[in-house]
Amino acid sequence: MNSAAFNLAASMFESSAVDGNSLAATDTDLYILGIKYRTSNDLCAINDDVISRFWFTYRSGFAPIGGPSGPTKDTGWGCMMRCGQMMLAEAYLRFFIPAGRYFRWRQNSTDSTYSEILNMFTDRRHSTYSIHQIVLMGNSEGKSIGQWFGPNTIAQVLRRIASNEFDKQVYVHVAMDNTLILDEIRKLCQINSQRPNLTKKSNDSQTTWKPLVIIIPLRLGLNDVNTEYIEQLKFCFRLPQTLGFIGGKPNHAHYFIGYVETDDLLYLDPHVTQAHVDTNAMSNDSSYHCDKLNRMKFTGLDPSLALAFACKTESEFVDLIAKLRQNLPSRPMFEICESNPFDALAEQTDEHEVLTFDSDDDFELV
Repeated sequence: MNSAAFNLAASMFESSAVDGNSLAATDTDLYILGIKYRTSNDLCAINDDVISRFWFTYRSGFAPIGGPSGPTKDTGWGCMMRCGQMMLAEAYLRFFIPAGRYFRWRQNSTDSTYSEILNMFTDRRHSTYSIHQIVLMGNSEGKSIGQWFGPNTIAQVLRRIASNEFDKQVYVHVAMDNTLILDEIRKLCQINSQRPNLTKKSNDSQTTWKPLVIIIPLRLGLNDVNTEYIEQLKFCFRLPQTLGFIGGKPNHAHYFIGYVETDDLLYLDPHVTQAHVDTNAMSNDSSYHCDKLNRMKFTGLDPSLALAFACKTESEFVDLIAKLRQNLPSRPMFEICESNPFDALAEQTDEHEVLTFDSDDDFELV
């Protein structure tokens, strides 16, 4: 590797660690969204991977949100929304770009599908996942314009917006109560499953499965992440279906895309205010990509986060569930159920008596 290339690759590692040691000087395994690298050998490949992810940050100078007197920048309150955009845009790249997870960005790309996906997330009133659409959908759910979102709120807002997108259809499933219910997902993703497949031996077809994004809002402790969940988070980063997770610190969100075996999390940081760019009028898309990869310790993570996975096909979904069931421990971050356990409880109460809860004292925090 020549010195210029090495310096470019090494410059991507921004660390908040006290010792300030450069990750580029280490020799350890590193995972980014399901792909394994070695820091001593793969710096250029790591840099190419990171810069190819969408980087959505605070912006200023966009059209007012909610009316003429509405905000024209989201500095200070839009970071979780930007993280949600990054995570969902990563899924769209995998679903609609032929290279999928191995897509690599080049400045001023002429790939029309790439441009269409980028324009779905730019800050124009009518862009599908623009800051305008996200804020106004949140406003319809009781969030004030300019109010910070938590992980669960942005997950629910993206789910609702996705349900109204008809061009590039994606199903966003938000798992509630730390429980992933498989029947609910199959009913909505197997869009033509009632028709027998007479021509193909495999059911793995784009005509019978709607691309799926699973978002699982979690709370992994009271004030700090319970250390028993750290290995589970690492395992999820190693899965090919992973979209990472959004979270960070209270009112300070990041998009976490991987980790280093030194117990450092790797994340993209939206806390940079850039000028609004109309990508329809300008071809320069460089401000939507970043070669700076930030680090923080797992132990510094706020326990509230939203974990996500992307399954383009039914076979990817089946593979994901099999790997989760096989590798998650007896005390997992979330449960996987074939059907809604509360449905069975409802049937029992119909036959016997209605259960009522007078207060939160009836629930145990685990």
